Amino acid sequence: MIYDKGEVIDYIWQYSKYYGNLLISCEELSKERNLNGHASLIYLFNILENIIKSQIHDYDSSFVKTIDKLKSENYINNIEYEFLNNKDNGIRKIRNLLAHANLSKYNIIFLSEDKELLYPLTENETGIKFYDLISKIIFNLMLKIISSNLIIPISVDIDKEIKKFNITIKEITAEQLLEYKGIDYKTLKGWNEMPEIEKYRMAENTSDVNHYVQLFQMMGLKK
Repeated sequence: MIYDKGEVIDYIWQYSKYYGNLLISCEELSKERNLNGHASLIYLFNILENIIKSQIHDYDSSFVKTIDKLKSENYINNIEYEFLNNKDNGIRKIRNLLAHANLSKYNIIFLSEDKELLYPLTENETGIKFYDLISKIIFNLMLKIISSNLIIPISVDIDKEIKKFNITIKEITAEQLLEYKGIDYKTLKGWNEMPEIEKYRMAENTSDVNHYVQLFQMMGLKK
């Protein structure tokens, strides 16, 4: 059985008012859509990690080691383990990418939709879309992890929902990022001498020329 997020919060609040209140705050943050896509994801991942560590009583190990321990102690099954720890598209992978210096290098493709459409991880809208996709699964996974501590244990089965989770991560070069924005990197002085991190930073901070072209066309300034 899978529960809606409100029910999960009620159950987890019975286990820990602290974690229940954190989940309430996380949901409230996610509903403030303006600039909170990434913040909601990071907040959600942190709550997940804290609940895992509190359940296995290991507060010093890395996230990957706590996931391994969670599996070895039979709190999660193989499907849930892969969802968390898959090296190509698992939650741990996304969590680590959000801290990457060259975040603009990475894009999500939602394979259940347009397989050619890239969603840059730097964009707030991508964070919102990804939160909407995974939050119910993660809420229920946290509930499953702590369910044995409830006065009346409950059953949580999220395997079917996880199997619907179908994304891939695509990397692009800084040169491609500039080209998407309508800029030829070959015209930029000193480009080849720049460190990779500086190339991505410049490409990310550069305005999209295509937007201005469309604007000028609408204004009748360019044919």
